[in-house]
Amino acid sequence: MSKTSQSVVAFRSQARFAVRDRMPVLFVAFVVLLGGSSRSDVASLPLLRGGAVLFACWALAGMSRDDWKCIRTPLVLLLLLAIWTAVQLIPLPPGTWQALPGRGTVFAIDQLLGQPDVWRPISFAPSKTWNSLLALTVPIAALLVAARMSSESQREMMFAIVGISTFSALLGLIQILSGVGSAAYFYRITDPISMVGLFANRNHHAIFLAIAVLVAATLLRDELMRKRQRKMVQVGLIFSALFLTALTALIGSRAGFAAGVAAFCLGYAVVGLAWRAGQSELPASKRGLSAPQAFATRWENAILFAPPVLLALALGATLWLGSRASAVARFMGEGVADDLRVRAWPTVQSMIDLYWLTGSGFGSFAEIYKVYEPDHLLQPSYFNHAHNDWTEAVLTGGLPFVLILFGAFVWLGRAILARGLRNPIKGHRGDMRLMVIAVTMLLAAASATDYPLRVPSMQVVAIMLLMTIIPASPVNRIGRKTSRRSDDSGLRA
Repeated sequence: MSKTSQSVVAFRSQARFAVRDRMPVLFVAFVVLLGGSSRSDVASLPLLRGGAVLFACWALAGMSRDDWKCIRTPLVLLLLLAIWTAVQLIPLPPGTWQALPGRGTVFAIDQLLGQPDVWRPISFAPSKTWNSLLALTVPIAALLVAARMSSESQREMMFAIVGISTFSALLGLIQILSGVGSAAYFYRITDPISMVGLFANRNHHAIFLAIAVLVAATLLRDELMRKRQRKMVQVGLIFSALFLTALTALIGSRAGFAAGVAAFCLGYAVVGLAWRAGQSELPASKRGLSAPQAFATRWENAILFAPPVLLALALGATLWLGSRASAVARFMGEGVADDLRVRAWPTVQSMIDLYWLTGSGFGSFAEIYKVYEPDHLLQPSYFNHAHNDWTEAVLTGGLPFVLILFGAFVWLGRAILARGLRNPIKGHRGDMRLMVIAVTMLLAAASATDYPLRVPSMQVVAIMLLMTIIPASPVNRIGRKTSRRSDDSGLRA
């Protein structure tokens, strides 16, 4: 074979690896750009779901047996969810449907209309349940793309999340400075006076930024554990974490602000331990044998306490600039008891008691709530979600969905425990378990007051991060030679 032919073959091989490694990054960017709203009437949904199917086809074309093995359990759980959603759309015989709890009002109306023998599905809003079924194309595609990730593409995907979140935060600043009606808002139904960034809801934006803080802290920990330090990368990650944490206060989301502060505290602890571990591993010749070296060591230790000081200054400036729009102002200025989601809770609880077995149908909350909404809570705007996804999941999905959700937590727990829990905080370079635990807890807490995982972009980010705890298959571990060389020379802990 001639040198020219060898060069062509080498170029094609490198290009193939480059495309494969960049595909998860492209997929995340694609979904975040088009999938920032949980509504079913967003104009970008057909393009989003069609593109997700294309990405899934790309992933399927190169899946190996080991890839399938890595995602076997979560894929089965997603398919079971799709099957149960489809079952809720199957018309049932009149006698069977009328025997289900909570169907008495509709049956009485059918009798008044002279149509007592109508076949009806479990779902009270079949069109919304159909939308829920089609929406599963995005998380399924994310799972398939994640199965193709190599260790190198996992890190690039995490860097992309930090970069996208920083861009979203900057876009939010432009939105708040531009005012109502600005072209910087991507969605028609949104918070027109808030920093929503690439999202339609400020709460979801704040949670996304808090997740990015955790990702940035994990990447910074890994950078500190490299033998060949990349100072510019470290500075960029520190700046991003501080900037994103400060922006969670300005957005105006109480839950998002609490998540941002919690994410920063945990990330600071992880990075601080990695910093200390790196300093303790320095040879004796570099640890304070002379006055200049001692001064340098004290200066480096002082840097460790700089982030909290900088964050305090940034939060002070943010709250001063944000005035009543800030989350702290909302904490002090609004009573929690005045929140509609709190006043509506007794009604939602009574609905759960009625529909917990089979559910009212995925996506049917707004329609079914109108049946039970008390007169004193009537207002011009409608209550589209329970603002507690744990309860809404039981209400609309019923017992089968609860069992699927339980299976997901069992799989996640086993995946985390598979490598033991020794040094979970300090960790090792490439160990993503602490980040996954933190992201899971953050989303679980946020779901108690909101519905972040109904947003396609949040679903994809969560799935891609959760899959980082699953070791890449032998085929996907084969990356570019330069990448492998830099990884091997950069490991320290």
